[in-house]
Amino acid sequence: MLKKADNNALWAVIASLVLFLIGGLLTTVVPPLVDTSWSKPFENTDPAKGPTGKLVKLNAQQLQGRAIYIREGCWYCHTQQVRTLLADTKRYGWRGVDAPISTPDEFVNDSPHMFGTKRTGPDLARVGGKYDEQWHRTHFRNPRDLVKGSVMPPYPWIVNNPVEFQALVAYLQTLGRAKDWRPANDYEK
Repeated sequence: MLKKADNNALWAVIASLVLFLIGGLLTTVVPPLVDTSWSKPFENTDPAKGPTGKLVKLNAQQLQGRAIYIREGCWYCHTQQVRTLLADTKRYGWRGVDAPISTPDEFVNDSPHMFGTKRTGPDLARVGGKYDEQWHRTHFRNPRDLVKGSVMPPYPWIVNNPVEFQALVAYLQTLGRAKDWRPANDYEK
């Protein structure tokens, strides 16, 4: 049969379609049949609240910070989703506790969604509360002072504008806070 596909275009097309259909079945039909947890609803049935029951609604300052985050293109290099990879959960964890993977309920009220496509910088999905305001000030002024070899450009215009800086830090402090997963919730004061 394969010899026919080498010499006949019709056989090649038929063989390609058969392989394509088998691949489609294996990637779309079989997984939900094997893993029945897909049909179970998430623990959080109210999209306005996180799994801890806290209201996940941004105030005016945090919304302004989110707008600055979008304006400056932060989401082009920083994702906001912890993937199911063990390396991701370890890397973005906190004091020996693995970060929980991102779930759809975290993004249901976001518009636009800022999952990000490139992981040039670290994922920020669980960054809220990890660093204090002074750390963020130093990081935005010159990222290489804190992270050797960082490719992130400095953002002195944000640091020099107290309103924008406070708003951006307020937004960053919300990221990952809806899930109660850290043993000590905030940085050492």
